Amino acid sequence: MDMFKDFDHYDSPVGLDGTPYTYFEELRDWAVEEDKQIGWSEKHGGFWAVFGYDAAKDMYQSPDLFSNRFSTFPVYGSPGDRPLMLAAYDEPDHSKYRQLVQGPFSPKSAAAMAELLRGTTNDLIDRFIEDGKVDVVPGLANEVPARATAIILGLPPEDGDAYRTWTHAMAQQQHTEPEEAARHLETMGEVFQELLAERRRNPGEDVLSGVAHAEVEGEKLTDQEIFDFFVVLLLGGIDNTTKILSNLLWRLSWDRELRRRLIADPGLIPTAVDECLRYYSPAMTVRVVNEPTTFYGVDLEPEQFVVNVLPVINRDPRQFPNPDVFIPDRTPNRHLALGLGIHRCLGAHLLKIEARVAAEEFLRRIPDFELDREESTHWLHGQVGGMMRVPIVFPPGAVA
Repeated sequence: MDMFKDFDHYDSPVGLDGTPYTYFEELRDWAVEEDKQIGWSEKHGGFWAVFGYDAAKDMYQSPDLFSNRFSTFPVYGSPGDRPLMLAAYDEPDHSKYRQLVQGPFSPKSAAAMAELLRGTTNDLIDRFIEDGKVDVVPGLANEVPARATAIILGLPPEDGDAYRTWTHAMAQQQHTEPEEAARHLETMGEVFQELLAERRRNPGEDVLSGVAHAEVEGEKLTDQEIFDFFVVLLLGGIDNTTKILSNLLWRLSWDRELRRRLIADPGLIPTAVDECLRYYSPAMTVRVVNEPTTFYGVDLEPEQFVVNVLPVINRDPRQFPNPDVFIPDRTPNRHLALGLGIHRCLGAHLLKIEARVAAEEFLRRIPDFELDREESTHWLHGQVGGMMRVPIVFPPGAVA
């Protein structure tokens, strides 16, 4: 039996807990037993799937062999099927464009966002704390990263529903409901053109203003390049962080021991967020083979796609002792959930701060909660997977 050939990251079997992790663990166990780190899947026209930590690490560190020119599989990009800005760029273009926007995502800039995010989180909690119940995905996990991304881009933070609609259209609906996706993306393009015109007239301190007036090698960016920045910062800023926060709150809703430990010692929350990134890695990264090569015992051909299956890779027992145990103070924790090397996630520092602050404030104000037994959870598959519905109940509290 070859467990690789039927692997499909858009349609993985879900277990009793509502997640595909039992299946991921079975895949991992089979791969370790067979001493295989990479194998061929026949789904979506065929692709290589990486399940071993060492293979994924070597791939990240071999950009000459493995290109980023298609960073998604099945392929989606900016509207119009252009490659995703930064994410689908190889060197030297990647570094030339990345330097234009990396300032707001530096450790110092990300840390400066903490108090603003704390206020945002509490404002959101005030909306539902008196009700004694909420689906924490739309109630909190969607809103925190959408508002943070809006602030960085210079968008109205209160319009988070629109931003999530656009990212969902790009990342999911283009495959499942293309006509509906096209309608949303047309709206996004219209809003962008209005924003760009305004930023050119009245530039501010936001990223969109910066790229609207930036130059690369003496040339101003085209409207298309600026739009592509807009798209990738929306996708990167919202999708990953939403899933991390949703998965963490879902875990805390039934893992009372973990919840009590974090409440008793909030200083553990940063490492618990890192462990959540490892344990419930939301994203899978993609590379394209540049030239014929033999890689961990298999022969790769040019133009073949390779998917790093990070939910499995980050449970590799050859790298992580007790990989299926959630250890909130795990050190070292060299997971690859945010990538490695030149394409490491641009917003890695901000993502961790968003999740940390949101978890701190939620546990401070709603320390006792559990899954609502009258409602169901829902897991979303895909290149970025995670909980999309986490209904909880709790003793009603007071608005701050």
